[in-house]
Amino acid sequence: MLRVDLAVPFADRDSARRLGARWDHERRIWFVPENHDPSPFVRWLPAPADLNVRAPTYFIANAMASCLRCRGTSSVRGFALPAGHETLFVDDDSGEVCWETSDEPTFVCYLSYALPATIERMRGLTSHYRIAYRRRSDSYYWANFCDHCGSKLGDYDVFCEPGDGFMPITREDAARIVLTPVDAPFVATAGGWSLGVELFEFMTLAA
Repeated sequence: MLRVDLAVPFADRDSARRLGARWDHERRIWFVPENHDPSPFVRWLPAPADLNVRAPTYFIANAMASCLRCRGTSSVRGFALPAGHETLFVDDDSGEVCWETSDEPTFVCYLSYALPATIERMRGLTSHYRIAYRRRSDSYYWANFCDHCGSKLGDYDVFCEPGDGFMPITREDAARIVLTPVDAPFVATAGGWSLGVELFEFMTLAA
């Protein structure tokens, strides 16, 4: 992993240092050194300017997905947004930007940023959801890692592979996906999202 810069308030400097952050004297900024997992520093990861998805509430979804490396089956988690969520639309011709409201639910993927409270809630459920490096785009995003061998479970396989993860093809598959509602806002920068969710109504709603 490459170095990750942080936005650490002066009052938090000791907490950041204890977690392993270092101070760049020349640029006068805290950072996570190369080859260190930046996930524990989520509260200080700076928010990008290109936030593109938002909702007043959301679901933390739990499913099972195949690991290509160890050939096992691992628990995976993701974020689903209910109907009424908004996504940012940019007109290629005019450059006009507006928020569009969807009348269907969605799964979001390739999250490069989400509100710190959202990520901390997720990481309170599992230690296998953390920042991963995406070599193809030379960027970072929040991803699942295999419960058994620790390999990254890429978002394409988790969210876009029919019959696995969060893309059920039968009602029985859908019923095995558990949705836990969270009564809090969701704001993020996502690399993609689904246009509706097949069999969403058959997924299991947690109490």
